[in-house]
Amino acid sequence: MNFIEQMFSLQRELNNKTNGDIWLDNMTQEGREICWHRCIYMEASEAIDSFNWKHWKDINTEPDWENIKVELVDIWHFIMSELIRLNDEDYAYKYLDTKTSGDLNSLALVEVFEKIISISVTNTKCGDIYAIREVSDLFFVALSHVGIDTEDLYRRYVVKNQLNSFRQNHGYKNGSYIKLWGKVEDNVVAFNIMDKCPNISPSDLYQKLELEYSHLE
Repeated sequence: MNFIEQMFSLQRELNNKTNGDIWLDNMTQEGREICWHRCIYMEASEAIDSFNWKHWKDINTEPDWENIKVELVDIWHFIMSELIRLNDEDYAYKYLDTKTSGDLNSLALVEVFEKIISISVTNTKCGDIYAIREVSDLFFVALSHVGIDTEDLYRRYVVKNQLNSFRQNHGYKNGSYIKLWGKVEDNVVAFNIMDKCPNISPSDLYQKLELEYSHLE
């Protein structure tokens, strides 16, 4: 199983665990509507806010590249969910061996994110297969600019996937979950684990999160 296949498998598992099969009908188990395109454009907006686009502030400030990468991984969760819903996950396999430029071109990246937002806003009510394919294409263009290949995407995705699963299992929905672990947020702890053990399996990463969280309780 290649990296992209593994990510789709993990995303399907997470969605099933969170809401059951009804998520494929764009509904939560509580009967609330799910709109993956809305999720996508909100995360893309947050990514844009990591650039120094505000003309009334210091325009020489360096973009928050790490947060931009985090937002891209979040967008990927929702792209995969929509592709699974439309039974079109194979579309992403063509990007398995693509190369990255890593040019950190801010202007080009903001334009990519704005295109993603435009497409997703238009498709919040009637998203079709062509819309999510176009968003997928733009997503991998953005990955290229920040230097993330599919292996790096997989590692980053596993961190967020297991952390999202962990949150759901520890009271995230009812508000009992503790997001601040000591002086840092949980995502920092999760990424630190991956940095120390880059080949860690999803299940082992989850167990390490359990161990860290147990010290807070």
